[in-house]
Amino acid sequence: MKKSQLRISMALSVLVFVSACTGEKKPAPALTYTEGTPRVQIPLSPEDSQKHIQLPEGFTAELFAAEPNIINPIAFTWDERGRLWVVQSKDYPHGLSNDVGGDRITICEDTDGDGEADKFIDFATDQSLSTGITVVKGGVIVAQAPEMVFLQDTDGDDKMDKRTVLFDGFGTFDTHAGPSSLRYGLDNAIWGSVGYSGFENQFNGAPVNFKMGVYRFGKDGSFLEPVGQFNNNTWGLGFNENFEIFGSTANNNHCCYVGIPLKHYDYLGKMPSWAQNADFIQGHYEITPVDTIPLQQVDVRGGYTAASGANFYTARNYPEQYQNQMYVSEPTGHLVHIAKIIKDGAGYKEVDGGNIFASTDAWTAPVFAETGPDGNIWVADWYNPVIQHNPDKRGMENQIWNADKGEGNAHINKLRDYGHGRIYIIRYKDADESEIEKLERGDDQTLLAALQSDNMFWRTTAQRLIVEDKRTALIPELIALVEDDGKTDKNGLNTGALHALWTLDGLGALNGSNASADAAVVAALSSSSYAVKRAAISLLPETVEGSTLLAKSGLLTDADIQVRLAAVLKAAELPESGELYTEMEKVSKDPSNVDDKWLKAATKIYFRELDYETVAAASVDILVPSAADKKVEWRYTEDRPADDWMSTSFNDTSWKKGESLFGSTNTEETKTKWTSKNIWLRRTVTISEELTEPVLKISHDDDYEVFVNGSLLMEEKGASGDYKYLRLNEDKGKLFKKGENVIAVHCRNTGGEQYIDLGIGKIGKIKADVTLTLNTVSQEMAFDKKILHAKAGQTIEIKLNNKDQMPHNLVVVQKDNLEFFGPLVDSFVTKPEAEEMGYVPNSRYVLGATEMLGPGESGSVIIKLPDTPGRYPFVCTFPGHWRMMQGEIIVTAPASDGSGDTDV
Repeated sequence: MKKSQLRISMALSVLVFVSACTGEKKPAPALTYTEGTPRVQIPLSPEDSQKHIQLPEGFTAELFAAEPNIINPIAFTWDERGRLWVVQSKDYPHGLSNDVGGDRITICEDTDGDGEADKFIDFATDQSLSTGITVVKGGVIVAQAPEMVFLQDTDGDDKMDKRTVLFDGFGTFDTHAGPSSLRYGLDNAIWGSVGYSGFENQFNGAPVNFKMGVYRFGKDGSFLEPVGQFNNNTWGLGFNENFEIFGSTANNNHCCYVGIPLKHYDYLGKMPSWAQNADFIQGHYEITPVDTIPLQQVDVRGGYTAASGANFYTARNYPEQYQNQMYVSEPTGHLVHIAKIIKDGAGYKEVDGGNIFASTDAWTAPVFAETGPDGNIWVADWYNPVIQHNPDKRGMENQIWNADKGEGNAHINKLRDYGHGRIYIIRYKDADESEIEKLERGDDQTLLAALQSDNMFWRTTAQRLIVEDKRTALIPELIALVEDDGKTDKNGLNTGALHALWTLDGLGALNGSNASADAAVVAALSSSSYAVKRAAISLLPETVEGSTLLAKSGLLTDADIQVRLAAVLKAAELPESGELYTEMEKVSKDPSNVDDKWLKAATKIYFRELDYETVAAASVDILVPSAADKKVEWRYTEDRPADDWMSTSFNDTSWKKGESLFGSTNTEETKTKWTSKNIWLRRTVTISEELTEPVLKISHDDDYEVFVNGSLLMEEKGASGDYKYLRLNEDKGKLFKKGENVIAVHCRNTGGEQYIDLGIGKIGKIKADVTLTLNTVSQEMAFDKKILHAKAGQTIEIKLNNKDQMPHNLVVVQKDNLEFFGPLVDSFVTKPEAEEMGYVPNSRYVLGATEMLGPGESGSVIIKLPDTPGRYPFVCTFPGHWRMMQGEIIVTAPASDGSGDTDV
C-alpha cells in the first residue's frame, strides 16, 4: 500500500471510530475544492463546518459566534458578568506599519439564553497586533507587541476611551513569536508567554532580557519576571488547579512544566549547567488528525508544529478523566489535544490523551481553548486555509505556500483569509448549569461563596474582585476559609482555602500586620490539601521566623516528594538558621532527593552551588598540580587571619609552610597534620596561558571556598571522598591571568575527618587538523554551506553558529547512509527520550554531533574522519529538519593536493 493511501485509510478509520463515539448523526456535508494546483478546499458555512467536528462520546460542539460578527479570533477571555471578550486580529501576520490598526476587541453576549451570542459591542477598534487579553478592573490588559497596554473604559459604556502603555520591550521582527496567553494568576500578578521575538527592557534600573517562555508582571507594569525559559517559539501558558505552571511551544514540545522558576538562579546571574527550570514533558510526537487530505505543515511534520495554548480544564461539568488536564490546540491538524498530566517524581509527565475536538474541514484551525464561566471548554477557530507563518514547501505535496516574505517575517499568501472565524463551546451531556452567572463588586457573601466554586474561573474572578477593591473587611472570613481543613475534596483540593490564602496576600494581610492571618498560614502548613500546603509554604515570611517555621514543619522531609520540592525552594529564599541548616543537611543526604532531578537541583540552589559540572580525570590537562600529581608546598595557618587574607597584596610570610595533602588522619596521603576546625592556605602559581573553562581538581572534607586573585572561584559544603574534577564556566576562567596567580583556600571541618588538597587544570582538547565553520540561515531552515572539503583520516572540527530562531544541531553521518539514517531520525524523534538526547539517536551511522543549539548559541564537534574517501552527509536532526537542512563533506584521498577545493 502506498504511503498516501495508508494515511487516508488510517484517517478514515479514525473518522469512523470518532463518529461512532458521538452517536448516530447525518453524514457531514461534502467538501469541495478548487481546480488546479494547489488544490484548496472551499470554505464551509459555520453550520456545515460544525458537522465536520468529531468529539468523544457524550460531547457536542455548539456554535456561539461566527462571521461576520467574529473574524480571525486569536484570543479571548471573560469578565465578571460572564461576557466573552474576543480579540479579532486582521493585523496578524503582516500589520506592522499600519497607521490605523486592523484589530478589534469585541464583547460578545448571549442575552436570551439560547447558547448563541446575539449582542456584540466593539470595545476597542483600530488596534495593532493584539495577541493576548485578560480582564482587570476598568478594562483589559492586552499584548500589542512591542507594548503591553491597559485599555480602559473610564465611563462604563463598554467602550475603550483611554490607552496606557504599561511597558514595552517585546520584539516585533517576527509577528508569530510575540507575547500571548495573558491570564490573571493566583498570586495576583498577570502571567503570559512570549516566543522567540523575545523581550528586552529595564525595570527599576535593572535589565530584563528574556528569549522565550513564560513570565509574570505587575498589573501596574512595575516589574516583569521571567519564570520559565523554553527552547522554541512559545504560544501557551496554563495553570492547573494547584497553581503549578505549564506551557507549550509551537514546535514539537507541546507540553512543558516549570518546576523551578528562573528567579532561584539569580544568585548565579544565569542558569548553571546543572539547572532544572522548564522540563519538556511531552510523551509523544505525533498528532492524531482525522483529516483525509495532506496537512499543511512545516518543521515538525505529523507532529506539533503550530501548537498554541496550554490551558487546563478546571471545572466539573466533564467526567473526571478530563478534569485538571491540559488542552493544546494544533491548528495545522484541525484539533484540540488532551495532554494527560501525570505525576512523575517531584515533577510531571504527559501521556497522549487523544483529542477532545478534531475536524475534517481543512479550514478549521483551533488556536485557543479555555474553560469558560459555564464550566465548558470554549474554542477559538481561526478558520483559515493558511496557518503556518514561515513555511517551506520542500518535500511536501499540494502545499499552498511560497517563499516570499512580508512584514512580520511571514510569507505572503493571497489565500490568507480575513473574513471568517468561529467560537465553539464543547458541552457534555447531562452537565449541570453553572450556579454562578455573574458576580457583582461589593456583594461580599457572593464573592466569598464564589471562592469555593467548582469552576476555577469564578474562584479566580472572585479573588480578583476582592483584591482589586481592597475588601479588607473580608479578612476575618477569609482566615476562616483557610482554617477550614474539612473541605478537601477527593482530588486533594480545598479550593476555598487555596484562594483565600492568595486573596489575603493580595490584600496585604500577610505582611506581618495581622497576627491571625499569619497564624492561618502556619496552620495551612498542615493542611490535608497539597495545593494549600504548597501555597502556605510560598507565603511564609522571608524572616528568621519563617526559617524556623519551615524547619519545624516537617515539610522538608514530607512523604510527598512534590511538597518537599516546594519546601526546599522556599528554604533557599529564607535566612539560613541553625534549625533550617540541620534539616537541609538531612535533605542533602536523602537518596530519594539525590535521585530526583528537581530536588537535586533545588538542593544545589539552597547550598548556593556554583556553575560547574563533573568531568572525567582523563579529559583534564593539569596546569597547577595537586599533591596526587607531585610534591606541592603551601603557606598555611590554623589561626583566623585578617579579612583580606585571600587578596593578592596580603603578606603571608608569617604563615607556616607545609606539604599537601593537609588532613587529620595518619595516612600516607596526609603530609601535613591539620587538627583544628579551620585551615587557611595560600600559594602563588604561574599559568602560561589564558583559561576559558578551568577545571578545579579537589578533595575535601568538609566545607571549602577557593579564591583566585582575591575573587571567589568555588565554594561547596560537605565532603568529596576522592578527588573530583569540576569544570567551571567561562566567567570563572576570567579570574585567572596569564602569569602569576594567587590561590587561596579556606576549609572548615563540621565533624569527623578533615582534609583538603586541590589543583587546577583545563579540558584537554584533541587538536584538529582543520577547522570548518557553518552557520544556520535565519528563517531559511538551511546551512549557509552545502559542501565542505576535507582529507580522509583527518581530524576535523566543525563549528556551528546558530543564527536562526529555532534550535539546530549538526550531525555528521557515515558516507552513503543518509537514506537509512533519515528515516531512523523520523522514528527516533517520536520517542519520549529523544529531547533529552538532543534528537540524536545512538546510531552506528553517526560519526559525531554538536549539542542542540538554541538561538544565538554556538558549538562544535571534533571528528576523526574515516580513511575511506567519499561524500559524508551532515544534517540537522531537530524534528522535521533533516530533509531540508543537509549538506556533504567531500572527503578526498590524502594524496590529493586539494587544489581548488572550497567550501560552498
